[in-house]
Amino acid sequence: MAKKSKNISFEAAFHRLDEIVTALEQGSESLEDSLQLFEEGLKLAESLKGKLKDAESRIQELVSSADEEPKLKDLK
Repeated sequence: MAKKSKNISFEAAFHRLDEIVTALEQGSESLEDSLQLFEEGLKLAESLKGKLKDAESRIQELVSSADEEPKLKDLK
């Protein structure tokens, strides 16, 4: 039932999280199944957050100033 969130692509994790949210919103799952889905969703959300943070760090490292010297730029 629960898929491992490690070694899963961002897109696959996001799609699975969307499926979980939809299932929980429908309310047709048993309490135990809902709790398992909720736990899986939390793990996926944490994994997605980490992947986004890693991507942001990579982007910041790649941003260069006008004189082509590497420069970190805050994207927020």
